[in-house]
Amino acid sequence: MTATILEIDEHDGDLVEEIDLDMADPQVTFYPPLFLQRRIWILDILRRETIADVLDVGCGEGQLLGVLAQPAPWLASPPMSIFPQGRVQNLVEYNYKSDMPNLHARRIAGLDISAHDLEFAVKGTGPPGTSPEEDDSYAYNVRVTRWEDLTAKVWQGGLQVINEEFINFECIVATEVIEHLPPDILPALAPTLLGIYHPKRLLITTPSYTFNARFTRPGAPRSARARQAYPDPTGRTDRIFRHHDHKFEWTPEEFAEWCHGAAEEWGYDIEELGGVGRPIEDDPWGRDDALGDASLVVVFRRKEDGQVAEREERGRSALKTLGLGGEPHQLLAIHLHKAHEMSRRPPTLESVKAIGDVVKAKMESFREAIVSLEQIWFEQEVSVLCGGWIEVLIWAVEEYDGLNLSTGSKEWSIELVGGVKDPILMWPEETSVDFIPCDWIPGKGPEDLSDEEDGPATSVCSTGAEGDVSWNGSEIEDEQENDGTWRKQDSDDTWGKSGERTEKWGSCEE
Repeated sequence: MTATILEIDEHDGDLVEEIDLDMADPQVTFYPPLFLQRRIWILDILRRETIADVLDVGCGEGQLLGVLAQPAPWLASPPMSIFPQGRVQNLVEYNYKSDMPNLHARRIAGLDISAHDLEFAVKGTGPPGTSPEEDDSYAYNVRVTRWEDLTAKVWQGGLQVINEEFINFECIVATEVIEHLPPDILPALAPTLLGIYHPKRLLITTPSYTFNARFTRPGAPRSARARQAYPDPTGRTDRIFRHHDHKFEWTPEEFAEWCHGAAEEWGYDIEELGGVGRPIEDDPWGRDDALGDASLVVVFRRKEDGQVAEREERGRSALKTLGLGGEPHQLLAIHLHKAHEMSRRPPTLESVKAIGDVVKAKMESFREAIVSLEQIWFEQEVSVLCGGWIEVLIWAVEEYDGLNLSTGSKEWSIELVGGVKDPILMWPEETSVDFIPCDWIPGKGPEDLSDEEDGPATSVCSTGAEGDVSWNGSEIEDEQENDGTWRKQDSDDTWGKSGERTEKWGSCEE
Protein backbone atom coordinates (compact mmCIF):
# COMPACT_ATOMS: atom_id res chain seq x y z
CA MET A 1 0.00 0.00 0.00
CA THR A 2 1.48 3.36 -1.03
CA ALA A 3 0.23 6.92 -0.85
CA THR A 4 0.14 9.06 -3.98
CA ILE A 5 2.68 11.88 -3.84
CA LEU A 6 1.51 14.99 -5.63
CA GLU A 7 2.98 18.46 -5.89
CA ILE A 8 1.06 21.12 -3.97
CA ASP A 9 1.09 24.88 -4.24
CA GLU A 10 3.03 25.99 -1.19
CA HIS A 11 2.18 29.67 -1.59
CA ASP A 12 -0.88 31.55 -2.71
CA GLY A 13 0.06 33.47 -5.83
CA ASP A 14 -2.77 35.94 -5.21
CA LEU A 15 -0.87 37.27 -2.20
CA VAL A 16 2.19 38.30 -4.17
CA GLU A 17 0.97 41.84 -4.85
CA GLU A 18 -0.21 42.31 -1.26
CA ILE A 19 3.10 41.64 0.50
CA ASP A 20 6.49 43.25 0.62
CA LEU A 21 8.75 40.90 -1.32
CA ASP A 22 11.79 42.54 0.28
CA MET A 23 10.60 41.41 3.70
CA ALA A 24 12.92 38.84 5.29
CA ASP A 25 11.84 35.23 5.72
CA PRO A 26 9.97 34.69 9.00
CA GLN A 27 11.79 33.56 12.13
CA VAL A 28 11.05 29.96 13.10
CA THR A 29 12.14 28.86 16.58
CA PHE A 30 11.18 25.71 18.44
CA TYR A 31 11.34 25.51 22.21
CA PRO A 32 12.11 22.88 23.32
CA PRO A 33 14.01 21.95 20.14
CA LEU A 34 11.91 19.95 17.72
CA PHE A 35 13.84 16.70 18.17
CA LEU A 36 13.20 16.92 21.92
CA GLN A 37 9.50 17.56 21.36
CA ARG A 38 9.30 14.36 19.31
CA ARG A 39 11.20 12.44 21.98
CA ILE A 40 8.97 13.80 24.73
CA TRP A 41 5.91 12.70 22.75
CA ILE A 42 7.32 9.16 22.54
CA LEU A 43 8.36 8.99 26.19
CA ASP A 44 4.98 10.27 27.37
CA ILE A 45 3.28 7.38 25.55
CA LEU A 46 5.73 4.83 26.93
CA ARG A 47 5.09 6.12 30.47
CA ARG A 48 1.34 6.32 30.08
CA GLU A 49 1.08 2.78 28.74
CA THR A 50 3.78 1.40 31.11
CA ILE A 51 5.66 -0.02 28.13
CA ALA A 52 8.82 -1.90 29.13
CA ASP A 53 9.78 -3.52 25.80
CA VAL A 54 10.94 -1.16 22.99
CA LEU A 55 12.60 -1.56 19.59
CA ASP A 56 13.95 1.63 18.00
CA VAL A 57 14.15 1.20 14.21
CA GLY A 58 16.55 3.76 12.78
CA CYS A 59 18.00 4.45 16.21
CA GLY A 60 20.96 6.46 14.91
CA GLU A 61 23.31 7.38 17.74
CA GLY A 62 20.88 5.94 20.28
CA GLN A 63 19.61 9.03 22.10
CA LEU A 64 16.22 7.43 22.82
CA LEU A 65 17.84 4.13 23.77
CA GLY A 66 20.18 5.96 26.11
CA VAL A 67 17.22 7.42 27.98
CA LEU A 68 15.45 4.05 28.17
CA ALA A 69 18.64 2.40 29.47
CA GLN A 70 18.65 4.56 32.59
CA PRO A 71 17.23 2.89 35.72
CA ALA A 72 13.98 3.99 37.30
CA PRO A 73 14.69 5.63 40.70
CA TRP A 74 12.38 3.15 42.45
CA LEU A 75 10.22 0.16 41.70
CA ALA A 76 6.52 0.27 40.85
CA SER A 77 4.19 0.07 43.85
CA PRO A 78 4.57 -3.24 45.71
CA PRO A 79 1.82 -5.75 46.48
CA MET A 80 0.28 -5.74 49.95
CA SER A 81 1.79 -9.15 50.59
CA ILE A 82 5.31 -7.78 51.12
CA PHE A 83 4.35 -6.07 54.37
CA PRO A 84 4.21 -7.94 57.70
CA GLN A 85 0.72 -9.31 58.21
CA GLY A 86 -1.62 -6.89 59.91
CA ARG A 87 0.75 -3.92 59.88
CA VAL A 88 -0.58 -2.15 56.77
CA GLN A 89 -4.32 -1.63 56.38
CA ASN A 90 -4.35 0.20 53.08
CA LEU A 91 -1.39 0.55 50.72
CA VAL A 92 -3.03 3.48 48.91
CA GLU A 93 -2.03 5.89 51.66
CA TYR A 94 1.62 4.94 51.11
CA ASN A 95 1.44 5.03 47.30
CA TYR A 96 3.88 7.73 46.22
CA LYS A 97 3.15 9.36 42.89
CA SER A 98 5.70 11.82 41.50
CA ASP A 99 4.76 14.43 38.91
CA MET A 100 6.05 12.23 36.07
CA PRO A 101 5.62 8.43 36.01
CA ASN A 102 8.84 6.44 35.86
CA LEU A 103 9.93 4.36 32.90
CA HIS A 104 10.60 0.72 33.74
CA ALA A 105 12.25 -0.63 30.57
CA ARG A 106 13.22 -4.31 30.78
CA ARG A 107 14.23 -4.97 27.13
CA ILE A 108 15.39 -2.46 24.51
CA ALA A 109 16.94 -2.86 21.06
CA GLY A 110 18.14 -0.55 18.32
CA LEU A 111 18.61 -1.03 14.57
CA ASP A 112 20.42 1.24 12.13
CA ILE A 113 22.60 0.93 9.03
CA SER A 114 25.27 3.43 10.07
CA ALA A 115 28.23 1.78 11.80
CA HIS A 116 29.51 5.23 12.78
CA ASP A 117 26.30 6.24 14.55
CA LEU A 118 25.92 2.85 16.18
CA GLU A 119 29.27 3.26 17.92
CA PHE A 120 27.60 5.91 20.06
CA ALA A 121 24.49 3.76 20.55
CA VAL A 122 26.64 0.90 21.83
CA LYS A 123 28.37 3.17 24.35
CA GLY A 124 25.19 4.93 25.42
CA THR A 125 23.33 1.72 26.25
CA GLY A 126 26.11 0.02 28.19
CA PRO A 127 26.04 -0.45 31.97
CA PRO A 128 28.05 1.97 34.13
CA GLY A 129 31.48 1.11 35.43
CA THR A 130 32.14 0.07 38.96
CA SER A 131 33.57 3.49 39.82
CA PRO A 132 32.91 7.10 38.70
CA GLU A 133 36.23 7.07 36.80
CA GLU A 134 34.85 4.34 34.53
CA ASP A 135 31.66 6.22 33.62
CA ASP A 136 31.20 6.72 29.91
CA SER A 137 31.06 10.32 28.75
CA TYR A 138 28.23 9.41 26.33
CA ALA A 139 25.99 8.05 29.09
CA TYR A 140 23.47 9.95 31.18
CA ASN A 141 23.37 9.90 35.00
CA VAL A 142 24.78 6.43 35.60
CA ARG A 143 25.09 6.56 39.38
CA VAL A 144 21.42 5.78 40.13
CA THR A 145 20.91 2.37 41.75
CA ARG A 146 19.23 -0.10 39.40
CA TRP A 147 16.28 -2.07 40.77
CA GLU A 148 15.23 -3.97 37.61
CA ASP A 149 17.17 -6.10 35.13
CA LEU A 150 17.54 -4.69 31.62
CA THR A 151 18.78 -6.24 28.37
CA ALA A 152 19.95 -3.87 25.63
CA LYS A 153 20.95 -4.99 22.12
CA VAL A 154 22.30 -2.92 19.23
CA TRP A 155 22.01 -4.24 15.67
CA GLN A 156 23.32 -3.08 12.29
CA GLY A 157 21.34 -3.81 9.15
CA GLY A 158 18.62 -2.78 6.73
CA LEU A 159 14.92 -2.48 7.46
CA GLN A 160 13.95 -4.89 4.67
CA VAL A 161 15.82 -7.81 6.29
CA ILE A 162 13.81 -9.90 8.76
CA ASN A 163 15.22 -10.20 12.29
CA GLU A 164 13.44 -12.97 14.16
CA GLU A 165 14.35 -11.39 17.51
CA PHE A 166 12.17 -8.37 16.70
CA ILE A 167 8.96 -10.40 16.68
CA ASN A 168 6.54 -9.64 19.52
CA PHE A 169 8.23 -6.49 20.82
CA GLU A 170 5.66 -4.59 22.83
CA CYS A 171 6.41 -1.30 21.03
CA ILE A 172 8.37 -0.29 17.93
CA VAL A 173 9.45 3.30 17.35
CA ALA A 174 10.49 4.81 13.99
CA THR A 175 11.46 8.46 14.47
CA GLU A 176 12.17 10.50 11.31
CA VAL A 177 13.01 7.31 9.39
CA ILE A 178 10.41 6.60 6.74
CA GLU A 179 11.16 9.73 4.69
CA HIS A 180 14.69 8.35 4.11
CA LEU A 181 13.51 5.04 2.67
CA PRO A 182 14.16 4.57 -1.08
CA PRO A 183 11.09 3.93 -3.25
CA ASP A 184 11.80 0.19 -3.39
CA ILE A 185 12.26 -0.13 0.39
CA LEU A 186 9.25 1.91 1.57
CA PRO A 187 6.70 -0.77 0.55
CA ALA A 188 8.46 -3.18 2.95
CA LEU A 189 7.84 -0.98 5.99
CA ALA A 190 4.25 -1.93 6.84
CA PRO A 191 4.53 -5.68 6.04
CA THR A 192 7.70 -5.93 8.13
CA LEU A 193 6.80 -3.82 11.15
CA LEU A 194 3.02 -4.33 11.34
CA GLY A 195 2.88 -7.79 9.75
CA ILE A 196 5.93 -9.83 10.68
CA TYR A 197 6.90 -8.11 13.94
CA HIS A 198 3.29 -7.11 14.88
CA PRO A 199 4.03 -5.05 18.02
CA LYS A 200 1.20 -3.99 20.27
CA ARG A 201 2.01 -0.40 19.30
CA LEU A 202 3.98 1.25 16.49
CA LEU A 203 4.98 4.92 16.84
CA ILE A 204 6.06 6.87 13.75
CA THR A 205 7.12 10.48 13.21
CA THR A 206 7.97 12.16 9.89
CA PRO A 207 8.36 15.76 8.63
CA SER A 208 5.29 17.60 7.38
CA TYR A 209 5.82 18.92 3.88
CA THR A 210 2.98 21.42 4.33
CA PHE A 211 4.86 23.05 7.20
CA ASN A 212 7.82 23.88 4.94
CA ALA A 213 6.04 26.99 3.68
CA ARG A 214 6.45 28.42 7.20
CA PHE A 215 10.16 28.94 6.54
CA THR A 216 9.55 31.46 3.72
CA ARG A 217 7.20 34.35 3.09
CA PRO A 218 4.11 33.85 0.89
CA GLY A 219 4.90 34.20 -2.78
CA ALA A 220 8.61 33.53 -2.37
CA PRO A 221 9.99 32.42 -5.76
CA ARG A 222 10.99 28.81 -6.17
CA SER A 223 14.58 29.85 -6.78
CA ALA A 224 14.72 31.39 -3.31
CA ARG A 225 13.34 28.22 -1.72
CA ALA A 226 15.71 26.02 -3.73
CA ARG A 227 18.71 27.98 -2.43
CA GLN A 228 17.69 27.20 1.15
CA ALA A 229 16.75 23.54 0.87
CA TYR A 230 16.86 20.43 -1.34
CA PRO A 231 14.85 19.56 -4.48
CA ASP A 232 13.31 16.07 -4.52
CA PRO A 233 16.33 13.81 -5.24
CA THR A 234 14.09 11.12 -6.78
CA GLY A 235 12.80 13.48 -9.47
CA ARG A 236 9.22 12.30 -8.89
CA THR A 237 7.96 15.74 -7.81
CA ASP A 238 8.89 19.41 -7.90
CA ARG A 239 8.88 19.59 -4.13
CA ILE A 240 11.71 21.05 -2.07
CA PHE A 241 12.63 19.08 1.05
CA ARG A 242 14.31 19.86 4.36
CA HIS A 243 17.17 17.41 3.91
CA HIS A 244 19.19 16.14 0.97
CA ASP A 245 18.50 12.49 1.78
CA HIS A 246 14.71 12.72 2.09
CA LYS A 247 13.08 10.61 -0.60
CA PHE A 248 9.67 12.19 0.09
CA GLU A 249 7.91 14.49 2.52
CA TRP A 250 4.17 13.99 2.98
CA THR A 251 1.41 16.46 3.65
CA PRO A 252 -0.84 15.67 6.63
CA GLU A 253 -3.48 14.39 4.20
CA GLU A 254 -1.04 12.06 2.44
CA PHE A 255 0.31 10.81 5.76
CA ALA A 256 -3.21 10.12 7.04
CA GLU A 257 -4.04 8.23 3.81
CA TRP A 258 -0.98 5.99 4.22
CA CYS A 259 -1.64 5.41 7.94
CA HIS A 260 -5.29 4.45 7.53
CA GLY A 261 -4.47 2.16 4.61
CA ALA A 262 -1.69 0.39 6.53
CA ALA A 263 -3.87 0.05 9.65
CA GLU A 264 -6.74 -1.48 7.72
CA GLU A 265 -4.51 -3.88 5.83
CA TRP A 266 -2.59 -5.17 8.83
CA GLY A 267 -5.23 -5.24 11.56
CA TYR A 268 -4.45 -2.11 13.56
CA ASP A 269 -6.41 0.84 14.93
CA ILE A 270 -5.18 4.41 14.69
CA GLU A 271 -4.89 5.40 18.34
CA GLU A 272 -3.47 8.85 17.62
CA LEU A 273 -2.87 10.82 14.43
CA GLY A 274 -1.60 14.39 14.65
CA GLY A 275 1.58 16.38 14.94
CA VAL A 276 4.11 18.02 17.21
CA GLY A 277 6.16 21.19 16.85
CA ARG A 278 4.77 24.70 16.60
CA PRO A 279 7.14 27.70 16.46
CA ILE A 280 7.13 30.03 19.45
CA GLU A 281 6.63 32.97 17.05
CA ASP A 282 3.32 33.73 15.36
CA ASP A 283 3.51 33.64 11.58
CA PRO A 284 3.41 37.25 10.25
CA TRP A 285 0.86 36.18 7.63
CA GLY A 286 -1.40 34.20 9.95
CA ARG A 287 -0.67 30.79 8.40
CA ASP A 288 -0.06 28.84 11.62
CA ASP A 289 -3.36 26.92 11.66
CA ALA A 290 -3.21 26.17 7.95
CA LEU A 291 0.39 24.93 7.98
CA GLY A 292 0.06 22.92 11.20
CA ASP A 293 2.90 21.14 12.99
CA ALA A 294 6.46 20.58 11.83
CA SER A 295 6.38 16.81 12.46
CA LEU A 296 3.54 14.38 11.80
CA VAL A 297 2.97 11.59 14.34
CA VAL A 298 0.89 8.42 14.51
CA VAL A 299 0.27 5.61 17.01
CA PHE A 300 -0.85 2.27 15.58
CA ARG A 301 -2.46 -0.08 18.15
CA ARG A 302 -2.83 -3.75 17.27
CA LYS A 303 -6.33 -5.19 17.29
CA GLU A 304 -6.67 -8.14 19.65
CA ASP A 305 -8.46 -10.22 17.04
CA GLY A 306 -6.58 -13.48 17.40
CA GLN A 307 -5.00 -13.02 13.96
CA VAL A 308 -1.36 -12.61 15.02
CA ALA A 309 -0.10 -15.75 13.25
CA GLU A 310 -2.07 -14.95 10.09
CA ARG A 311 -0.77 -11.37 10.16
CA GLU A 312 2.82 -12.58 10.41
CA GLU A 313 2.39 -15.08 7.58
CA ARG A 314 0.94 -12.42 5.27
CA GLY A 315 3.82 -10.09 6.14
CA ARG A 316 6.42 -12.67 5.22
CA SER A 317 4.63 -13.40 1.96
CA ALA A 318 4.43 -9.70 1.07
CA LEU A 319 8.11 -9.16 1.82
CA LYS A 320 9.08 -12.19 -0.27
CA THR A 321 7.05 -10.84 -3.19
CA LEU A 322 9.00 -7.57 -3.06
CA GLY A 323 12.19 -9.56 -3.65
CA LEU A 324 14.41 -7.29 -1.56
CA GLY A 325 17.82 -8.58 -0.60
CA GLY A 326 20.23 -7.67 2.14
CA GLU A 327 22.76 -9.01 4.59
CA PRO A 328 21.52 -10.48 7.88
CA HIS A 329 21.55 -8.06 10.79
CA GLN A 330 24.81 -7.94 12.72
CA LEU A 331 24.60 -7.88 16.52
CA LEU A 332 27.10 -5.22 17.59
CA ALA A 333 26.49 -5.35 21.33
CA ILE A 334 24.44 -7.00 24.03
CA HIS A 335 24.41 -5.32 27.43
CA LEU A 336 23.03 -6.93 30.59
CA HIS A 337 22.14 -4.46 33.34
CA LYS A 338 21.68 -6.35 36.59
CA ALA A 339 19.44 -5.15 39.41
CA HIS A 340 20.88 -4.54 42.87
CA GLU A 341 21.03 -7.72 44.93
CA MET A 342 18.69 -6.19 47.54
CA SER A 343 16.00 -5.35 44.96
CA ARG A 344 12.50 -6.51 45.98
CA ARG A 345 13.68 -7.71 49.39
CA PRO A 346 10.51 -7.74 51.54
CA PRO A 347 10.68 -5.56 54.66
CA THR A 348 10.68 -6.96 58.17
CA LEU A 349 9.96 -5.23 61.46
CA GLU A 350 13.71 -5.20 62.09
CA SER A 351 14.56 -3.69 58.70
CA VAL A 352 11.85 -1.04 59.09
CA LYS A 353 13.39 -0.01 62.44
CA ALA A 354 16.80 0.10 60.76
CA ILE A 355 15.42 2.36 57.98
CA GLY A 356 14.11 4.80 60.57
CA ASP A 357 17.43 4.82 62.41
CA VAL A 358 19.35 5.53 59.19
CA VAL A 359 16.96 8.31 58.11
CA LYS A 360 17.25 9.99 61.50
CA ALA A 361 21.05 9.71 61.45
CA LYS A 362 21.22 11.14 57.91
CA MET A 363 19.04 14.13 58.81
CA GLU A 364 21.13 14.85 61.89
CA SER A 365 24.30 14.69 59.81
CA PHE A 366 22.69 17.09 57.31
CA ARG A 367 21.74 19.40 60.21
CA GLU A 368 18.29 19.49 58.63
CA ALA A 369 15.03 19.20 60.58
CA ILE A 370 12.98 18.77 57.37
CA VAL A 371 14.10 17.09 54.15
CA SER A 372 12.23 16.01 51.04
CA LEU A 373 11.29 12.36 50.70
CA GLU A 374 13.26 12.01 47.47
CA GLN A 375 16.39 13.58 48.96
CA ILE A 376 16.49 10.85 51.60
CA TRP A 377 15.60 8.19 49.03
CA PHE A 378 18.70 8.94 46.96
CA GLU A 379 20.88 8.14 49.93
CA GLN A 380 21.74 4.64 48.72
CA GLU A 381 21.93 3.18 52.22
CA VAL A 382 18.26 4.08 52.69
CA SER A 383 16.91 2.87 49.34
CA VAL A 384 18.82 -0.43 49.59
CA LEU A 385 17.28 -1.14 53.00
CA CYS A 386 13.88 -0.49 51.35
CA GLY A 387 14.53 -3.04 48.59
CA GLY A 388 13.89 -0.39 45.92
CA TRP A 389 10.31 0.37 47.05
CA ILE A 390 9.80 3.98 48.07
CA GLU A 391 6.52 2.92 49.69
CA VAL A 392 8.55 0.93 52.21
CA LEU A 393 10.42 4.12 53.13
CA ILE A 394 7.10 5.93 53.61
CA TRP A 395 5.78 3.14 55.85
CA ALA A 396 9.04 3.07 57.83
CA VAL A 397 8.85 6.81 58.49
CA GLU A 398 5.25 6.48 59.63
CA GLU A 399 6.22 3.63 61.97
CA TYR A 400 9.20 5.45 63.50
CA ASP A 401 8.62 7.43 66.69
CA GLY A 402 11.22 10.09 65.94
CA LEU A 403 10.01 10.98 62.43
CA ASN A 404 6.91 12.56 60.89
CA LEU A 405 5.77 12.38 57.26
CA SER A 406 4.20 15.42 55.60
CA THR A 407 2.12 14.91 52.44
CA GLY A 408 0.17 18.17 52.47
CA SER A 409 2.50 20.16 50.25
CA LYS A 410 3.40 19.53 46.63
CA GLU A 411 6.56 17.75 47.76
CA TRP A 412 6.39 15.04 50.40
CA SER A 413 8.82 15.65 53.24
CA ILE A 414 10.14 14.05 56.42
CA GLU A 415 10.36 15.97 59.69
CA LEU A 416 12.76 15.14 62.51
CA VAL A 417 10.79 15.31 65.76
CA GLY A 418 12.45 17.78 68.14
CA GLY A 419 14.58 19.31 65.38
CA VAL A 420 18.36 19.10 65.29
CA LYS A 421 21.08 20.43 67.52
CA ASP A 422 23.27 23.22 66.16
CA PRO A 423 21.39 23.73 62.85
CA ILE A 424 23.29 25.34 60.00
CA LEU A 425 22.70 29.11 59.80
CA MET A 426 22.16 30.42 56.30
CA TRP A 427 23.10 34.01 57.32
CA PRO A 428 25.71 35.23 59.82
CA GLU A 429 24.09 36.05 63.17
CA GLU A 430 25.78 39.44 63.42
CA THR A 431 24.25 40.71 60.19
CA SER A 432 20.78 41.94 59.37
CA VAL A 433 18.53 40.73 56.59
CA ASP A 434 20.26 43.36 54.44
CA PHE A 435 23.45 41.29 54.38
CA ILE A 436 24.99 41.43 50.88
CA PRO A 437 27.23 38.58 49.71
CA CYS A 438 30.75 39.70 48.87
CA ASP A 439 30.58 38.33 45.31
CA TRP A 440 27.30 40.05 44.43
CA ILE A 441 27.35 42.08 41.19
CA PRO A 442 24.97 45.08 41.12
CA GLY A 443 22.15 44.57 38.63
CA LYS A 444 22.78 40.85 38.30
CA GLY A 445 20.72 38.00 39.71
CA PRO A 446 20.39 34.25 39.26
CA GLU A 447 17.90 34.76 36.48
CA ASP A 448 20.29 36.90 34.45
CA LEU A 449 21.69 34.12 32.27
CA SER A 450 22.86 34.55 28.73
CA ASP A 451 21.37 32.57 25.89
CA GLU A 452 24.52 30.49 25.84
CA GLU A 453 24.07 29.54 29.49
CA ASP A 454 20.38 28.86 29.83
CA GLY A 455 18.38 30.48 27.07
CA PRO A 456 15.70 29.01 24.83
CA ALA A 457 16.79 27.00 21.86
CA THR A 458 17.06 29.22 18.81
CA SER A 459 17.53 26.53 16.26
CA VAL A 460 15.21 26.70 13.33
CA CYS A 461 14.41 23.02 13.27
CA SER A 462 15.47 19.68 14.59
CA THR A 463 18.42 17.68 13.54
CA GLY A 464 20.86 15.66 15.61
CA ALA A 465 21.10 11.94 15.28
CA GLU A 466 17.40 11.61 14.59
CA GLY A 467 17.84 12.89 11.09
CA ASP A 468 15.58 15.92 10.62
CA VAL A 469 17.69 18.75 9.26
CA SER A 470 16.05 22.13 9.15
CA TRP A 471 15.16 24.37 6.25
CA ASN A 472 17.46 27.26 7.10
CA GLY A 473 19.08 26.54 10.44
CA SER A 474 20.48 23.75 12.54
CA GLU A 475 20.66 22.44 16.05
CA ILE A 476 24.03 20.84 15.30
CA GLU A 477 26.88 23.20 16.01
CA ASP A 478 29.21 24.26 13.24
CA GLU A 479 32.72 22.92 13.60
CA GLN A 480 35.66 25.27 13.12
CA GLU A 481 38.55 23.97 11.06
CA ASN A 482 42.18 24.73 11.89
CA ASP A 483 42.36 27.29 9.11
CA GLY A 484 39.58 29.35 10.67
CA THR A 485 36.89 28.33 8.17
CA TRP A 486 33.64 26.66 9.19
CA ARG A 487 32.02 23.50 7.94
CA LYS A 488 28.61 22.07 8.64
CA GLN A 489 28.07 18.79 10.46
CA ASP A 490 25.58 16.24 9.18
CA SER A 491 24.62 13.11 11.08
CA ASP A 492 21.90 11.84 8.80
CA ASP A 493 22.07 8.57 6.93
CA THR A 494 20.38 6.99 3.96
CA TRP A 495 18.26 3.96 4.84
CA GLY A 496 18.26 1.26 2.22
CA LYS A 497 19.44 -2.13 1.23
CA SER A 498 22.89 -0.92 0.24
CA GLY A 499 23.80 -0.08 3.83
CA GLU A 500 26.14 2.69 2.63
CA ARG A 501 26.28 6.11 4.22
CA THR A 502 25.67 8.97 1.80
CA GLU A 503 26.68 12.52 2.60
CA LYS A 504 26.39 15.85 0.88
CA TRP A 505 27.22 19.31 2.13
CA GLY A 506 24.35 21.61 1.26
CA SER A 507 24.76 25.16 0.07
CA CYS A 508 22.47 26.39 2.82
CA GLU A 509 22.53 26.17 6.59
CA GLU A 510 21.18 22.72 7.46
